[in-house]
Amino acid sequence: MQYPDDPRSFESFYFCGNLIYKAYNLLTQYDTDKLLDEIDNELEISTNKWDLSVEATHELPNRTLCHVMSWSNFFRVVRSHLKNYSEITENPWYSELQVQSYWAKRFKGTSIENYNEELYINYGNSHKHEYFDLGMIFYLKNPSRIYGTLIENNGREIIVPGDENSLLIHHSHINHQPVMPPPIVAEDYYRCVIVLDFMHPSKMDYYISGNVV
Repeated sequence: MQYPDDPRSFESFYFCGNLIYKAYNLLTQYDTDKLLDEIDNELEISTNKWDLSVEATHELPNRTLCHVMSWSNFFRVVRSHLKNYSEITENPWYSELQVQSYWAKRFKGTSIENYNEELYINYGNSHKHEYFDLGMIFYLKNPSRIYGTLIENNGREIIVPGDENSLLIHHSHINHQPVMPPPIVAEDYYRCVIVLDFMHPSKMDYYISGNVV
């Protein structure tokens, strides 16, 4: 474990009627290092990546993985906590959800002008994934837990901390945005997350057929 003295395993609470779930100390240092190495390599070689001060790649599912066991451990943890979420809500429907997509986002720093315009918390980067049922954010690397995720709902907002080696489960259709470290911080120790969207199998064919626009 990265933080053997941290006793936390998971916690949950309701915000505007939706369950927010956090789990901690999930993977070994070996596995987090291997995942980070894989993502860094993909961002170096990928010709299909989004870059708006934050680098992001959707190519991981299409990649021949170098660290298969570490990814297997990661998705085992994902499935375990999705099941726990289902049990807490007493709704087995959540345990049936499947990963519809996943990608990685890395922020290693940019100009202060770009940061102020694109990344500072001003709701310009707020968004939602309205066609999905749940979202998950795994904080693979983060200079501080204060750089978590802001969630908005019904005119209210909270910032859920982004402890390194923790995950957050939230409702994708609710507005949210990352809390990014200032460039001077990220240059020394950058922020990298893995984002997953879940969808129930009953909706998958309709979504893939292109009926959702």
